[in-house]
Amino acid sequence: MAERLLIKALKGGKYTKIVTLNEKKITKMPSVLEKLPGLKTLDLQNNLIPKVCPEISALTQFQDLKLKEFYCEGNPLFLKQPVNAIKQEDVWSLQEVTSRFIMNQLAAKNPFLTKAIKWYPQVRNMLSKGKKCAICGKHFLTTWLECVEFFPPSKNWKISRNLQLVPLRVLICSYKCFNQRDPNLFGIAQV
Repeated sequence: MAERLLIKALKGGKYTKIVTLNEKKITKMPSVLEKLPGLKTLDLQNNLIPKVCPEISALTQFQDLKLKEFYCEGNPLFLKQPVNAIKQEDVWSLQEVTSRFIMNQLAAKNPFLTKAIKWYPQVRNMLSKGKKCAICGKHFLTTWLECVEFFPPSKNWKISRNLQLVPLRVLICSYKCFNQRDPNLFGIAQV
C-alpha cells in the first residue's frame, strides 16, 4: 500500500505537495523523497522507522527538501535507552582553564578584566564562542557533554496534537555537573 502511494507521489514530481504515510508499518524512510522538490508536508506518523534514510540523513540534504511540516511521532527515531556513561576525569587544556576563569570573572563583572579585555580583540572573539552550563551556570569554551532533555511542547505551538515531548539540546560543562543532572536529562552518546 505504501509503495503505491509513493509511486503516485513520484508521478506528481515537483507538483507533489503532501505525502502522507501514517500507520503503514514502514520500517525505512522513503529514499525517493529527495526526488520531490515541491514537497511541503511529510507525514510519517506511527510507523516503525528507526532512523532517517542515508540519502537525506545529512542536515543540509534534509533542509533541501524545504518542508514546512514534518510529522514523525510514534516512530522509534529516538530510543530512550539509558547507557552507562564512562566517567572520565576531566583534564582541561591551559586554554580551557584560562578561558573558563576569564569568562566567569567577566560574568561576575570583574572591573579589571572588563577593562583589560577591550585591548584584546582576538581573546574577545575566542571567548564569544563560549557556552553556559545548564546545571551550574558557569561558562566554558570547548570541553562539554551534549545532552538532551524532553519537555512537553507549549500549547500555542503549531504542531501535531500527538506530539507529547520535544527534544531540547542541553550542554553541560563536566561530568561533575552531569552526575548532578535532573533525571529527565539524557547524555547523547555514539553507540
